[in-house]
Amino acid sequence: MSNNYFGHTSENPYHLSVGAVVKNSKGEVCCHYFDKFLHKSFGEFENFYLLMRETPEPGETLEETLKRGLLEEFGMEATLNRYIGSIVSHFPKKEKMIEKTTLYFLCDFISLDESKRDRNDPEASSEIRWLTPSELILKMKEQGERLERTDADESVILERI
Repeated sequence: MSNNYFGHTSENPYHLSVGAVVKNSKGEVCCHYFDKFLHKSFGEFENFYLLMRETPEPGETLEETLKRGLLEEFGMEATLNRYIGSIVSHFPKKEKMIEKTTLYFLCDFISLDESKRDRNDPEASSEIRWLTPSELILKMKEQGERLERTDADESVILERI
């Protein structure tokens, strides 16, 4: 990937991502679960839940980013249903505060093939879990408080569905 103006740098601490809330026919939401998670942007966490979030590549549409992110992170195909809002979060990285805006879309589950996950993607090492929105909202609120990070709590988006 060449210079990606959507990602944060030391000179420009702003970041744009596309997120997905994928629901199955039972009304459950797909998420990542990490017993232990080490990520260059997040840091190191335990007992961590996360929705799909992907940074667009230059020239890529939001829809293309969504499709690529679902495939790389989950090995999943889904149809885009509607835009459900954004979260602007702030988190420290070295001596800077990063401002990350994530645009979220509600998607309808089609299929899952974990062999299609991109093993170079840090999120692709997760356990894929399907939880009810209310279960995941509670877990997200708890981890946001426990970790004291706004980017660790995506419950506001889940409450919209």
